[in-house]
Amino acid sequence: MTQFFRSICITLLIGLLTACANEPLPSISSDAKLRMGLYKGSPTSILPGKTFDDSKGVGFEIGKALAEYFNVSYSPIIFEKNADVLNAAKQGRVDVVFTNASAERAKDFAFSEPVLKIEKGYLVGPQRGIQSISDIDVEGKKIGVSEGSSSQQELSKIIKKAHIVTTTSSTSAIAMLKAGRIDAFSSNKAILYEISDSVPGSKVLPDVIGYEFISIGIPKEKSALIPKINDWIKTMKVSGKIDPMVQRAGLRGVAP
Repeated sequence: MTQFFRSICITLLIGLLTACANEPLPSISSDAKLRMGLYKGSPTSILPGKTFDDSKGVGFEIGKALAEYFNVSYSPIIFEKNADVLNAAKQGRVDVVFTNASAERAKDFAFSEPVLKIEKGYLVGPQRGIQSISDIDVEGKKIGVSEGSSSQQELSKIIKKAHIVTTTSSTSAIAMLKAGRIDAFSSNKAILYEISDSVPGSKVLPDVIGYEFISIGIPKEKSALIPKINDWIKTMKVSGKIDPMVQRAGLRGVAP
């Protein structure tokens, strides 16, 4: 009798596993249209051009290639800052994000394996008297960080003496650095180098305070797609298709 019931249980388990294996994958897009959430001012996301075809950015190109892979149309949706992208994704207004896969964000999104590894550090404003990282956390210094970014959360644990000032976008960070309203700005170095091009006399410190692992993020209810996306990422890397995206975006600060 025991053997009989054991056989029934094994049969039911095999049937359940087979049913799960044959369950169709969810759609990555909305109405056969992949809505990619992007934010301005970062070569890891998008640097908007005068036309759609003139735009650059690894996230912009990743979204386009991902849409082709899933055989759906591509609809990039652009925001001012990454926090806006993440909020839109949580509200179901975008299907895919390309962002730092932090532990905090993993509570809301299912992430692929990293596509890029980016150094994090500081951009020093012109004539701010900061020569090295040891000059950053000093009484009276003001360190800017993008509101809602992973850097904002992490910086609050690092900075003990200087004052942390939130900025609303890369544009506002540039204006504040030029006006001397902040002494330095912290983010991933892809963004820092991009901002530095618009702030004469500024410099990115060589020090590395951490890394961002930029990954494809999708809603958790679609996490069954992650293995398929990971296979696609591996194929893209092996075929050498990621590096040209990095080069076209002028992305700097990439770690090996």
